[in-house]
Amino acid sequence: MLFVPGDRPDRFAKAAASGADAVILDLEDAVAVENRPQARAAIAVWLAEGVRGVPTWVRINSVQSNAALADLAAVAPRSPMESSCPKRETAPM
Repeated sequence: MLFVPGDRPDRFAKAAASGADAVILDLEDAVAVENRPQARAAIAVWLAEGVRGVPTWVRINSVQSNAALADLAAVAPRSPMESSCPKRETAPM
């Protein structure tokens, strides 16, 4: 699987053509908070185009954050092939 920052749409097609088994468009830690609105829009456009040639996943932000709902609202209607949960957060011991 090849992770691609969601705010780098110039890399989406390159990743899809790379031979990776899947492409994961990342909205989580690969994207600065101030760039997330543009990243959501770029991913939504890419997904709406529909021609990917490779399984495409979108990794959203933690459901405990304010960003997760915005992530889902932007990408869910565009039907990614799969969705990916954010990294697991562990409780302090």
